Amino acid sequence: MNDHLVSNIKTLLVPKKELNKKQVALFLTQEKIEELDQAVKSLSVYSNGKVNRNILIEMAIDDLLESIPKVIKEYEDDNSNVEEVNYDSILVPSNTSGIDFIKKNKFWEYVKLDSEKIRYLKYIVFYINAPFSQIMYYAEIKSFEQCFVDNQKKYRVYLKSPLIALDKPVVLGDLSSVYARSIRYTTLDKVKNAKEYKDLI
Repeated sequence: MNDHLVSNIKTLLVPKKELNKKQVALFLTQEKIEELDQAVKSLSVYSNGKVNRNILIEMAIDDLLESIPKVIKEYEDDNSNVEEVNYDSILVPSNTSGIDFIKKNKFWEYVKLDSEKIRYLKYIVFYINAPFSQIMYYAEIKSFEQCFVDNQKKYRVYLKSPLIALDKPVVLGDLSSVYARSIRYTTLDKVKNAKEYKDLI
């Protein structure tokens, strides 16, 4: 076997990952194309002609994709330091059958939430309607799963801990039950220190 010939043939073979590439359209100005071609020409002098437009573009995309998560992380860190939030919990309405569902499945579903506020939420608090009409339980949140119900974006809330009964349930008081039908953003400390539902409004 001619080892030199084998070596030359191997240089012509394309790695498997290269074969799986898909073609995409990329629109550049004429000026950008000329700059790119000039860069290819300059590099080709020292690379035996192995540099082309695609290689440089792919290198730039790889660098971009690596940078994006870092930029997002820095942005979130910077904004979380500046922004002061006055909530760490969501207060949701339920009934006794809903509580049985939560105890069995360890999640509560189809909650309409502000996606910008999710990262600050640590607890989910439950108001139990008639015959109790009280805020009675809370649990630590494990994660959120986005879902769509009737073309509306909602969330399934997974629990990290079992339901915990409040030492002192918060009564509805003289408020109409209408106030307890929608979710509210609050803090667990406020809930634990409240006497009536109106203390959280």
